[in-house]
Amino acid sequence: MLANYFFFVTLFFLFGVLSYYFTIFWPFLGLFSLFFKKPKIILILFLAFLSGGLYANFRESLKPNNEEIKILKIYSPSYYKRYLGFYKGKEYIVYVPYYENFYIGDRVKGDFNIYNDRLYIKKVEEIKRTKFYKIYRFKDYLNNIIRNSYSVNSSEIISGILYGEDIKIKNLKDSFKNSGLSHITAMSGFNLTVLSSALFNILKFSSLPIATINIFSIFLILIFIVFTGFQSSVIRAGIMTIALIFCKTIGRIPLSRNIILLSVLLITLFDPKALIFDLGFQLSFLAVIGILYLEEYLRRFLKYKIISETISAQLMVLPLIWYKFGEFNLFSFLNNALLVPFIPYLMLLGFISIFLSIFQPINQIMNIPFEIFSFLVGNLSKLPKIYLPLPLFLTLSSYLLIFYIIYKINKDEKVDFNFALH
Repeated sequence: MLANYFFFVTLFFLFGVLSYYFTIFWPFLGLFSLFFKKPKIILILFLAFLSGGLYANFRESLKPNNEEIKILKIYSPSYYKRYLGFYKGKEYIVYVPYYENFYIGDRVKGDFNIYNDRLYIKKVEEIKRTKFYKIYRFKDYLNNIIRNSYSVNSSEIISGILYGEDIKIKNLKDSFKNSGLSHITAMSGFNLTVLSSALFNILKFSSLPIATINIFSIFLILIFIVFTGFQSSVIRAGIMTIALIFCKTIGRIPLSRNIILLSVLLITLFDPKALIFDLGFQLSFLAVIGILYLEEYLRRFLKYKIISETISAQLMVLPLIWYKFGEFNLFSFLNNALLVPFIPYLMLLGFISIFLSIFQPINQIMNIPFEIFSFLVGNLSKLPKIYLPLPLFLTLSSYLLIFYIIYKINKDEKVDFNFALH
């Protein structure tokens, strides 16, 4: 019962946050109240809804108004280095001379010009480094080792599948995008699950107690979240993995829906705008819902778990991607079914490649599997796509239908779908 109260209170809090940016979410308050008969429950949910809106308003009022530019994200370099920055309550694309180097969380003062949504730094006067500076420096060091030891395509794929480094070679990046395989090199829950499972299995061979292994695993997950630059998909996956570890440690059976909602809540508390404007954040959670609630059903027909996981995630994100980009890749399901099963093996080869990088020229043999993978992605990206806009009404209708199907196929099998509050 307490788990169900947590679910609905958190859900209405999130609706309240959404209502601050879009008043269309106000009707949800009246719609959901029809399902509850007790005035006490309706009052609690109304207060949760109101709290969400007030919190979003409070966070918006905290926007800094000083002369510092805060670095939020690193983009692929060109003649200028490009970053996503935050200055006086507004986000800008920050252009910096190539010899300067910033990290996520750095605060910069200097001489600059602003044109529309672009901010050009001409001279840097002061840099306040992020507290995670040494971790990001180590990441740079690792990137340099990989780039100096392997071919361009191989190094981009290795750093992408291991820790979500952005692909900087335009042709390769377009190939992953056009083939529907971008998620492979964008650090996701799948990648983190593979890494955390491998770590846990390795530590099990030690004489350490399970509780110590769990604590050590949680610590490394937190370090990894920092290492990948606080990507929303990694934060979500990290929160869910830590929550699962915690539940197993105390012997409680976790409700998947509550773990998902807890992850959304924590990220929203950190950045309320992510709920509306962060597409990667939205796609990440939709993919998780698909894997949790469609995978078992699809596995009856597809047999292999890794293929059914991939297809279930693809089905959940398809309407949103179609709506946002106006295109539908008919072959993305086939492409994922063909190549995703090889990702755990490529990740293992990626780790081996790092350790072999000092053994020149023997290490060059590791280029072969990654170059083959790059070749396959490049050819699959040439398959045709359908360009047809999907209206918002049909997008919402698609998700209503998908969630109804999820409810129908899971209601008798999963405790997640027991919503009773009495």
